[in-house]
Amino acid sequence: MRKTMTDQELQQQIETLDKDIQPQRDLWAGIEHAIEHRSQQEQPKSRATFTPYAWAASVVFAVLLTWQLLPTQQVQAPVEVAAVDPVSLLQEQYQEQRNSMLVSFGEPDLTQLPDNIKQQFDELDSAQESLLKALQEDPNNKDLLNLLKWTQQQELSLLDQLYSPKWQSI
Repeated sequence: MRKTMTDQELQQQIETLDKDIQPQRDLWAGIEHAIEHRSQQEQPKSRATFTPYAWAASVVFAVLLTWQLLPTQQVQAPVEVAAVDPVSLLQEQYQEQRNSMLVSFGEPDLTQLPDNIKQQFDELDSAQESLLKALQEDPNNKDLLNLLKWTQQQELSLLDQLYSPKWQSI
């Protein structure tokens, strides 16, 4: 069984201990050795911090060298791309998306849809036609281009809602 000690007894035992405690051996030799060993370990760290900068500089140099050595014909290519009509590009992308979507749904017959769905498709088609007519007069009007893109996305979204498989919930 343990003997419990009161605070007074503990204080008395603490007072009986030596006030000056001396180490059993000289500690300075160990301290000097630790300082020397530490300074030797710090030296490779400077190389370690230099290495990422060397890699980054070599990558930048390689990119600049490649950029300077490229043939000048590739620089002229973006000029030809800029000459493309944005309306025809939008229409082409839309038709590709619509056709691929219809093929993925098994080429459904859009004439067999309910009347309210047909009406929505008709409204979207008429909106696209009127936007295309307006874009013939002002082909670079960003607002009209955005509206055309939005109506096309609405039609694709409607097709997706109609024919995408519905997951059954339990």
